[in-house]
Amino acid sequence: MATTRSPLTTSPVRGGFHARPVVVFFALAFAISWAWAIPLVLGDQIVVRGQGWPTHYPSLLGPAIAAVTVTARTAGRIGLRDLAGRMARWRVALRWWLVAVSPAGFLLLALAGLSLTGRDLPAAADFGRFSGTPTLGLIGVFLAITLVGSLGEETGWRGYALPQLQRRFSPLTATLILAPLWFVWHAPQFFVIQSYREFGPMDYVGMFLGLSSGAVVLTWLYNRSGASILLVIVWHGVYNFVGATQAAVTGPIAAIISTLIMVQGIGLVLLDIRARRRGRPSVLGPRQPARTHV
Repeated sequence: MATTRSPLTTSPVRGGFHARPVVVFFALAFAISWAWAIPLVLGDQIVVRGQGWPTHYPSLLGPAIAAVTVTARTAGRIGLRDLAGRMARWRVALRWWLVAVSPAGFLLLALAGLSLTGRDLPAAADFGRFSGTPTLGLIGVFLAITLVGSLGEETGWRGYALPQLQRRFSPLTATLILAPLWFVWHAPQFFVIQSYREFGPMDYVGMFLGLSSGAVVLTWLYNRSGASILLVIVWHGVYNFVGATQAAVTGPIAAIISTLIMVQGIGLVLLDIRARRRGRPSVLGPRQPARTHV
């Protein structure tokens, strides 16, 4: 009897790749997000830290809405249950939870470096000042960043786009396709978020490299955690909290954290290339089941 497979598998070899739903997903994600962001651009609205209006938060939900819409259309209830299950997948090995909160560890390294060199440490309250977010306290701001921004993005980027691309491409190639699209998706924000408006050309280059490295880390975390969207949401939320709030961007903290993530991402890419050259499974892909010897 034939079996039905979920269209949202993490494996690049199981199931079939159909370009049209993926294209529709990206088009819809961009359209929904930009429908909120572009009017802010045209109205010369500036999103600043510590203020809840104007805000770019609704635009961050575009990828999630697109993922749910395309999944419902192409896979129905089975696909939606699969998506919801991966969003709630918390029972994973402890090491992957440690990876999910690792940007906080990078923050501790940055603070230790500042302390050892005699530089001033940021005020704790400044970690509660994030673009387009009112002053809700540290916990409130972290929850807003994670439950709106990170959830909105990662449900789409890693929850839908990555596993679909991995049906046709290797995890590394799928990531290299996704990363530039993820970067371009931010384009309207460059004109409305105050911190982005202050960027120079090299800042955008640094952002692209950092985002691409983060995409590699998130591919690794998603695949190796057993396709947990929850864990990549947590990683993204922790990163934004420690690396994009007022405390981080007014000093060297954001640069230090981004550099460490770039090192991590480049290291994973090199390990993946070496594994492929030696005929071994992808370092970035799902963990292969152990072989049974008779």
